[in-house]
Amino acid sequence: MENALEQACLALSIPWTPFQLERALKTTGKPTKFADVAHGAVIIEYEPPKSFGGRAGSKASHARQQAEEYAELISAEEGRALQEYVLVAWDGAHVTFGKFEGAAATWEGVVAFDAFSADRLLAALKNDGRPLVHPQLLQALVGPDSEYGSALIPELYASICKADASPATSKTKMLFAEWRRLFSQVVGFQPAQMKKLLTRQEISHDQPYQENPAAYLFALNTYIAIIAKVVAACALPRASQDVLQQGVPIAQRLRAVETGELFEHAGILNMLSGDFFSWYLDDGDWPRYQPHLGALLGRLGGVDFTVSKKHADTTRDLFKGIYERFIPREVRHALGEFYTPDWLAEHGMDLMGWEPADSLTDPTCGSGTFLLEAIRRRRKACSGATAQSLLAGIHGIDLNPLAVLAAKGSLAVFLSPHLDPAQPIRLPVYLADAINPAAVDFFSNYSYMLHTEVGPREFSVPERMIAHPEFFRIFSKVRTLIDADYPAAKICSSIFFDLQSMGLDPSDIAIVSTTVANLVDLHDQGWNGIWCSILADRFAAGAIPPSSHVCGNPPWVKWSNLPKDYAQSIQQHCRGLGVFSTDKWVGGIESDISTVITYQAVKHYLAEDGRLGFFLPGSVFTTESSAGFRRFSIDNGRLPCKVLLVEDYQEIRPFDGVSNHATFLMVQRDAPTEFPVPYRAWVAGEDASPNLRTYASAEQFRLIAKRIDGIAVPVPGGDGMRPWLVGSVQDQEVFAKVFAAGAKPEYKARKGITTDRNGIFWVHATGQSGPGLVTVQNVADIGKTKGIPQVTANVESEHLFPLLRGRGVAPFNAVPEPELRILVPQRGMHGDPDLPAAFPQTFKFLNRFKDQLEQRSSLKRFQRGQAFYSLWSTGPYTFAPFKVLWREMGNSFAAAYIGSAEIDYAGEKTVIPDHKLYFIPVDSEPEAAYLTGFLNAPIIAKAVSAYAAQLSLGASVAEYLNIPKFDEGDEQMAAIGSIARDLTARSGNASPSDLALLDAQVRDLLAI
Repeated sequence: MENALEQACLALSIPWTPFQLERALKTTGKPTKFADVAHGAVIIEYEPPKSFGGRAGSKASHARQQAEEYAELISAEEGRALQEYVLVAWDGAHVTFGKFEGAAATWEGVVAFDAFSADRLLAALKNDGRPLVHPQLLQALVGPDSEYGSALIPELYASICKADASPATSKTKMLFAEWRRLFSQVVGFQPAQMKKLLTRQEISHDQPYQENPAAYLFALNTYIAIIAKVVAACALPRASQDVLQQGVPIAQRLRAVETGELFEHAGILNMLSGDFFSWYLDDGDWPRYQPHLGALLGRLGGVDFTVSKKHADTTRDLFKGIYERFIPREVRHALGEFYTPDWLAEHGMDLMGWEPADSLTDPTCGSGTFLLEAIRRRRKACSGATAQSLLAGIHGIDLNPLAVLAAKGSLAVFLSPHLDPAQPIRLPVYLADAINPAAVDFFSNYSYMLHTEVGPREFSVPERMIAHPEFFRIFSKVRTLIDADYPAAKICSSIFFDLQSMGLDPSDIAIVSTTVANLVDLHDQGWNGIWCSILADRFAAGAIPPSSHVCGNPPWVKWSNLPKDYAQSIQQHCRGLGVFSTDKWVGGIESDISTVITYQAVKHYLAEDGRLGFFLPGSVFTTESSAGFRRFSIDNGRLPCKVLLVEDYQEIRPFDGVSNHATFLMVQRDAPTEFPVPYRAWVAGEDASPNLRTYASAEQFRLIAKRIDGIAVPVPGGDGMRPWLVGSVQDQEVFAKVFAAGAKPEYKARKGITTDRNGIFWVHATGQSGPGLVTVQNVADIGKTKGIPQVTANVESEHLFPLLRGRGVAPFNAVPEPELRILVPQRGMHGDPDLPAAFPQTFKFLNRFKDQLEQRSSLKRFQRGQAFYSLWSTGPYTFAPFKVLWREMGNSFAAAYIGSAEIDYAGEKTVIPDHKLYFIPVDSEPEAAYLTGFLNAPIIAKAVSAYAAQLSLGASVAEYLNIPKFDEGDEQMAAIGSIARDLTARSGNASPSDLALLDAQVRDLLAI
């Protein structure tokens, strides 16, 4: 029946855009349903031939009910009013039509499907058969994996690679080079998921994307940008040109979009300023793109872009949805971008107490979620608001050009009912770096160092110029004149009176003239393009007035994963903020970049006494590398900020596709933090599914989920910078005795051996080849390093030891690897310098891997100048008779102890822990048993887990805890040790009564 209907529509020139036959419809908390077919607002429920029997019996009733349910689900998805849907139930011989009146559907009788019924169905398809634009539809029709994306993206990639390899300068080459510089994060850092994406796309598109990942990402971004710009142009009210109009040359239609003229005519002046993605129109390979672009625009012609038909709140999801659905998850996650659902943004704004009269800045705005939430609240508070009043005091910044385009598109569509060409607006979203904004100097000039492919250039403009309403217009005029090849002197002459009218004095005008000369010089080198627009955005972002509120979800990226050039360029600035840890051994600057953005946002974008609310990784409250951040004191003490609240969503897992630990931090500027601070954890409600991660609103989230109120304080000692202890008031009273406030710890923990090349030092012992000699074979395929050869050789048994890995440690039970051994060519901190003479066989074996061993980061960073076979985190303590150990990573804290073990061909040897374990070295088993019992007592394990449940359980365990020094004459310590020895003998098989007895002994010891 569907095929016959398609032929009839095509014969009558009725648009045919069925959206996913057997279309899956999902709603929160309910099973997925499948609609037979949806033609825009026409919902057709097909039934088996003649099943109605010509009457409104049970079969027809069931079909009607199905159509009603599908209409309700599709309405929620695309935002169309329920009353606009045409309901059809059809068995081929008979048909029944229905519609919604209010919330209930009314149906006509079951009638024979005759010419009249056919005409009525075709008329409905003609009038309402085009689907209303929404992200899922666009993804299905023209997404990157559609036939259009699969055809066009490889062509774009090939052109980019060709331009990049050419010695000649072209617009394509220049824009790609500068985009790569701006956006190199995912180019320089490719986690496994990114590599899998490239491999998958290589197979799909038959292009060698892994040879030039940057070119693939630029091609993908260009394709998505084309879709986004065309959709934005089609969604404009009273557009001056229909870009989907057949018969008009494709290049002409797309140029009308790319120049921004369509948006200017609608009342938006800066929709496409600083756009990197219009190069394809001027590329020499345009003839290859043209047929694909023509087909793409033709496909979009079957979509209804009348956003006024959509519910107002659903329009804000259009460009956000395009960005989320079109950009592969692997790319977004490599960038540290995690989709903030609307309900979570709404909840964060509620926590901050943001009101429509307040101002707001999101310094890493992505697709504009928080900006749209603010505008939604303003529009709800004042139905007669103008576009200008809705945008007043709201600002967004992002360094990702495609995210800026998506945010602008979101704002443009959301504000479309308020646009007035007679009163044009500038969308307050800027392509700029929130960490390194343009800064004002003592002479009231804003300066910015722009790094380009032809070297760094510094540009300056007076502060009063940026504040003037004509600022962007003047920079746009300068760009036009530069593109027209005007010399600098002529450009300065052309804008002289404009500058005077802005109130600039001769010294100010001289500053502007120098900037113009720099821009012209770049142009003369063939490297101009879009610098005027980029600089205008950088200056405008730097000059954003401090806001009463800053809210957002900054990217979560470790410092080591940033592009090296970028990291070096901002490192000194970040040190000045005081955000880094001072402990180089825990990655002093391995802090998450979100912490840097937080400090910078408080300093630069937040008004005095203002509030900041950021979604941050929970690790910032617990890891050693975030100790500097936990000062909550910016510019090394000159600017305090007060933590008002932390909320924890680890159990909720609100970010789509990931289970990372999300928290919300709210601080107030210009006040010191006072502990304890409120710390709330959210978990799934008792009646809710544990997998429920999506909510219709913040109100529904707070109604369904369960909140657990607690407080947080730093582990005692450490000037408040230590990891936070989270628990109830009663828990904190216990923690105060469990942790040592200021006394020097009695014990020091050590890290297991770091080989940095397990595939070399981890071996199998295969036989004895002579006195004191063992034949070994390295386990070359273990670990992440590839290309290690497998070698069989003899080594001295002196250096062969039993190996204990993290997986071998459980409560009261440590079991060495049954087959693996570890080769340890030293007894101190560095490799034995006498190894070649004293142990020639071991040296010869390791020398075969010299090239690989010299490339180890631990050797370069911590043991420069030492023997190439030196092992890190090794010393006399590594060979202590007994060790009390715990795993560095784990869901919960647990300890065990071990001494020596018998191994083939080498006898009884001290067990050596690997780098996944931390341990306290001791000389006797009674002391080892005591420490193991103490650490495994439930009260102690809970205290450790309170600050490091899912993070690194390192040396801090011994440093922070109040562990009394072992005294063999102390009866309580002996009793604790006795329980631990018994449980160790039973391989850790502890009963609740065993743990209760142990807990009581430790409580007595600590006087709790």
